[in-house]
Amino acid sequence: MRDETPDNKQPAAPDAPCRHCTLADARKGEHFTVTAVDDERARVTALRFGMAEGACIQCVQRIPAGPIVLRSGRQEIAVGRELAKRIRVTHRTPAAGAAGENGS
Repeated sequence: MRDETPDNKQPAAPDAPCRHCTLADARKGEHFTVTAVDDERARVTALRFGMAEGACIQCVQRIPAGPIVLRSGRQEIAVGRELAKRIRVTHRTPAAGAAGENGS
């Protein structure tokens, strides 16, 4: 499920951006801020990938039945679906000219 609105608890439209979800829900081109990591083991792995709470990341690609490719800063990493399910994020609007997001 993508997102629930607090007022009516109905799922958001399938094409609506994710506001409170996990990286497993990420779609190509979406930008997120990491808000939490569900367990200690996943937190350690996320930290190694530069995805601590507050990190700004972008979904570069979703590989069918495979990992999700993310951009964090100037690096791109492939994150397995199980780890992605444990990383909670909020949707954000990318900052114009932000480092690592303009293809440089």
